[in-house]
Amino acid sequence: MGSYAYDYLNDSLLLESTLVTRMYSGVSDSELEKELRNYREYCLKVLPEIRKTVRANNGTVSCMATDTMSRTSHLKQAALYLEEAVVEDPIFELTDFRSSATEALTSFMGMASISKIDRQKLAKAAVKLVELRPLVAGGYVKLYPVSFELERPTELPLVYSDVGFEDCLPPSILEQYKLSADVRSVQNDNGRMLVMRDLYPCRNISVHFEGMEKGFAMGYLLTPTEVESTDKDDVYTFLHKKSSVPPSKAEFNAWVNQSVNQTARNHFIELKKRIALSEDLCCMFGTEHLFESNLLNMNVGTKDIHSNTLNCALRMDVPFLEKVSSADLMSIRNNDGEAFQSFRAELEKGLREARHESDPQRVKNIIEDTQHELLEVQMRQIAPQVKHIRNTHLTEAGIAVAGVALSVLTGGASLLFTGLAGLNTMKSRNDYKSKVTANPCHFLWNVKQKMK
Repeated sequence: MGSYAYDYLNDSLLLESTLVTRMYSGVSDSELEKELRNYREYCLKVLPEIRKTVRANNGTVSCMATDTMSRTSHLKQAALYLEEAVVEDPIFELTDFRSSATEALTSFMGMASISKIDRQKLAKAAVKLVELRPLVAGGYVKLYPVSFELERPTELPLVYSDVGFEDCLPPSILEQYKLSADVRSVQNDNGRMLVMRDLYPCRNISVHFEGMEKGFAMGYLLTPTEVESTDKDDVYTFLHKKSSVPPSKAEFNAWVNQSVNQTARNHFIELKKRIALSEDLCCMFGTEHLFESNLLNMNVGTKDIHSNTLNCALRMDVPFLEKVSSADLMSIRNNDGEAFQSFRAELEKGLREARHESDPQRVKNIIEDTQHELLEVQMRQIAPQVKHIRNTHLTEAGIAVAGVALSVLTGGASLLFTGLAGLNTMKSRNDYKSKVTANPCHFLWNVKQKMK
């Protein structure tokens, strides 16, 4: 089930290359929505089997890469150490059309109506899925509908705090959110909501956290509200009214502070869900967002070997990897698993000192030293060995050919020498395998040979 997405989508118009290139021009929104809804139904039907497949390889070094490796280049670099990567299904994220509350709020705010189908985003997701195909086929990437586990209820909850949500998180954690909060005013420009550079008294703001760019943000609208009772006990109607009059400074500051706290609470809840999912799938948890990384490292002492090695490996500079195709990288990993495991062990050995370091500069030095040892020192030792053994092999092969020609003239006795030469050639091949592959960087050297 690691390739469940392709099992279904290979025959779907969603992955048809000509349509993807044209962003599905000529296909109606209703038809695209139908395709996405059908795909969602299929994914949820096979979800138990998908979970089972991902968990089946418990014991391998795996990581749930919801955003850690959002680019294929990051996934390829992680493949130098990571045995498996659980990657978010980019198409499934677009199958959730439960948007009635959002549509009502959008209309109330005077925003232009937004189509349910974001064709640009859909085409980008299709391209991503095609790029992932060789990595999935190679057994390295396991797709998973992560966004399903993070979906919010269809109805918006009504929450209240008489302390402005100051008690929503432990003080030390909430303080980190407050220090990183970036709050900006939002202005309606003829139906388009523009996030401004500054914060000034208004009734529409956006909140995100530095180090979480494009990762998590929330918008808030401050409206005069009236509460009316209804015929049912404990049921009330809230009437929100538009107002162009900015709130007072005190009211605005209190609202901004409460909004930051609520955003912190919501983000922390989602973060905990992602971590819980990674634990359920027997994976390490990874994030590419600096804010989340710092938050998770607040109370962490010595890092475990696997997470430390992966973190450091992703920070190494391996420029030639961009020129190696995903298919070639998977082929080398799968055809010479012994060399791959040897290289992984060497990475752990070179980078293990970084586990105990809290000084960023010291960690950087350890990564650079390990990178130099592997990419410069050890890999350079392989080429002369290969050249010498190949030259020796060609010479001995020539002797074997001459022995065959000689045997025609002198009879069967020379066949013995031909056989000995053949054995010697075989010995050279074994020498090649033992001497060259003994170098722990033989795997990386083979990868470099595949540069386009």
